[in-house]
Amino acid sequence: MIQREQLRRAPARVWVAVALLCSCLFMCTAPGRITYPDDEIVFQTTQSLVTDHDLTIAGIPKRSGERADRPNGTFGWGSGRDGQRYGFFGHGISIVAAPIYALADATVDEVPKLWRYAQRSDLYTFHKRGHEADWLRMVVSVTNCLITPLAAVLLGLWLQSLGHGARTSVLMALIYALGTTAWPYAGTLLSEPLSAAVLLGAALAISRFHRSGARAQLWIAASLTGLSVHVHVLNLLAIPCLLGYALGPAQIRARVRASWRIWAIAVGLGAAGVALLGATQWWRFGSPFETGRFDHYGHWVWPFEGLLAMLIAPGRSLFWYSPPLILAALAWPAMRRRDEPAAYLVLALSLTRLVFVACRSDWHGGWAIGPRYLVPTVPFLLVPLAGWLERWREHTKPARAAAAALLGASVPLQAWLASHSVFSLFWQLNHEYGRDRYMWISDWRLEATPVIAFWRQQQPALEFWRAGQARAAWTSAQFDALWFGAWRLSAATEADGLWWIVVGLGGVLALAAASLGWWFWRARRAVDDPPGRGYGERDAAPPVGS
Repeated sequence: MIQREQLRRAPARVWVAVALLCSCLFMCTAPGRITYPDDEIVFQTTQSLVTDHDLTIAGIPKRSGERADRPNGTFGWGSGRDGQRYGFFGHGISIVAAPIYALADATVDEVPKLWRYAQRSDLYTFHKRGHEADWLRMVVSVTNCLITPLAAVLLGLWLQSLGHGARTSVLMALIYALGTTAWPYAGTLLSEPLSAAVLLGAALAISRFHRSGARAQLWIAASLTGLSVHVHVLNLLAIPCLLGYALGPAQIRARVRASWRIWAIAVGLGAAGVALLGATQWWRFGSPFETGRFDHYGHWVWPFEGLLAMLIAPGRSLFWYSPPLILAALAWPAMRRRDEPAAYLVLALSLTRLVFVACRSDWHGGWAIGPRYLVPTVPFLLVPLAGWLERWREHTKPARAAAAALLGASVPLQAWLASHSVFSLFWQLNHEYGRDRYMWISDWRLEATPVIAFWRQQQPALEFWRAGQARAAWTSAQFDALWFGAWRLSAATEADGLWWIVVGLGGVLALAAASLGWWFWRARRAVDDPPGRGYGERDAAPPVGS
């Protein structure tokens, strides 16, 4: 029989299984190539860090996303004070990806040159294709396939620290990783998954500080908060929210004066991270307040269009593309009654980011699935759902059936989105409707949304399949995933090594899933039929801040 302590906190092996399951699944469905020009700039920064030990980049030789009045090859970089080009995206993701780039560079001469053909070659690329260039990008592009599972584990650990039971915390980690846009974004080299992980790490450390009073946890939270701005400058908005969370419970506020030195060190650590960003911006662009964007992207606008689109537009809504957030939003009042500090952190962090992004003309985030700039808020918005799930048996049968259907449908939805190229969809819309209308079309026309448009792209393959031409069907299928590319490469050539790697990842995934299933089954038996008095997950730990 599983021990009671394991109902309070999931064993380390369970979190390892969660991370292995998610990372293997993400790597199989990742495109294995650079999808966006933003990704290419991040890749070039990573390459420069490893090979030249600086942040200069060559830039993209093709026209990629420049404004109409900008010359070709100027997307994604600003002119530095030394005349060099520097990417104006957060370089935190490049630092994290540097070891992965070093691994790719060390193996580039060892892998078969045919492996590069596992990537789709009929899509727009931002570099001159070749074995070395493609292999380096294939390996580095899976960086977020490792970061996103880490974010899921951090979410689960934070929920445990908030007093939720182990089963609920593990289930919530899986819901976040597999039922929200965390999955399709794991196949990119964008900074949003790392932003989510860093902010979750800060929230977890603050929660542990609240429970134990350990000053090291407060300092870890402050350091992560300060460093988060190096991932994306928008994370500046999270600093006051996390500070408010740290000072939230009444007993914490009462201890501030008595332990002012501890708090002074924490403030210093957070400020050091922000100051370091200013120093790097001065070093690159000549001013600590210059991010290098040089008005490339947008300007201030009234927030009404952005707010409406990011909340309800079928092609851009936060809730359409992360359906579990609908349930979580309904559960927020109950969370506020249970744990007011955490509830208001969720509200403040999400609203400040939503309103700020909506006030920018680039609120849509470019060619992306859903509201790209809100992706780091998804795990926070999901937190209220944990309390709703722990009260599962108290809900009516229709409510449980609707919730199960919504959560169950979210997983294949994310798998569908992750296995296709949203870039190809926007490319097509741009040509069909023109650069002045296609973004509005993609936001509000139902048939132009990724879910439906991807289905339309698969129609030629389905026609071949109905005609009994299986080979032609697989050849014309529009999947943009490593598993599919590796399988087609293996079927067409003798280079089946990459396919066997995918099979190996599938085996690890299956073992991790079986391990989690066994643990959930044992944990359920322990809850349903405990020795002695009844013991449920809601007895696992008292709420924090009550």
